[in-house]
Amino acid sequence: MRSPAFDDALRGFRASIPFWLGFIPLGFILGAQASRQGMSAVTAGLMAFFNYAGGSEFAAVALWSAAPPVLLIALTTWLINSRHIVLGAALSIYTRRQSFLENAFLFFLMCDEVWAVSMNEIRRRRAEGASDDEAFSYAFHVGAGFGFWIPWALTTASGAYFGNALGDLDRFGFAMAFPATFITLIVLMWPGWRRSAPIAASAAAAAAASLWLPSWATVLAGTAAGLAAAVWGPHAEEEGA
Repeated sequence: MRSPAFDDALRGFRASIPFWLGFIPLGFILGAQASRQGMSAVTAGLMAFFNYAGGSEFAAVALWSAAPPVLLIALTTWLINSRHIVLGAALSIYTRRQSFLENAFLFFLMCDEVWAVSMNEIRRRRAEGASDDEAFSYAFHVGAGFGFWIPWALTTASGAYFGNALGDLDRFGFAMAFPATFITLIVLMWPGWRRSAPIAASAAAAAAASLWLPSWATVLAGTAAGLAAAVWGPHAEEEGA
């Protein structure tokens, strides 16, 4: 007889499957680009396995060379991944009952997609009457995390292994999978028009910054604008009233 935790983990894993159409091609593209920069399939796979944050990995590959500027790569990837501080703060409200090691693992698994899927599950449970402490399912989160983490690492390694044979995958339009995935996340987490000011502010700031600034600065600009709109926007006044 299956336990409720196993069923939750299975539901979490299944929740990740619709996103495979988006991030699996991206994994192949990342691996192919890494191969052209001189990375082996093992190195590319380990990068995806331990870093597990697509945007920063693309930035690291772009900076990679025969003598990679390690400090520059580390700083760039940290700046791009700094958005996870905000995501983690939002999720931590519901993970207070977990132990330190459980929290360490669940936050390691927390990429953008896993965060959105897990927060959507929290919202569903709260709508059914669960308290904040009961709304988070550790098993569901881990199941969703494995549904993204392992395929991402495997497809990145495969892309690096077959990189030379596949050629330039960008010519097939697979790069569109990146924005398409995040558009899907917005739809999944859509709060309604009255609460959409942070999304609009973040998108506008990131789009404007991308015209002049590097990718890591674009991420920071979008994050800062979204936070400002969340704190001082019209909906914030309504909640405080």
